[in-house]
Amino acid sequence: MQSHGEIDSKTVKRIAELSRLSFSESEIDAFAQEFSSIVKAIDEINSMDLTGIEPMSHVLDLPNVFREDASNESLTVKQALENAPNHNETFFKVPKVME
Repeated sequence: MQSHGEIDSKTVKRIAELSRLSFSESEIDAFAQEFSSIVKAIDEINSMDLTGIEPMSHVLDLPNVFREDASNESLTVKQALENAPNHNETFFKVPKVME
């Protein structure tokens, strides 16, 4: 696969502009180096023969550790409002947050 080459400061500035971010010149140079090393690592992986290797979502073969969903008995409205500092017959009352 063809290499994408080095990421220069001009490219980083363009990405920052599109993202509406601003960076100092030293940050731009640092990002250019980091992005270049990431692209090189990806190019290295792309150059490998991965024929017959199954894609994976995780490096460890873990089973699903989540429990089954089970419905339980719910609180009544009276029970839910029991300890509320301010409520009416059906709802919690809270201070107004928007005008």
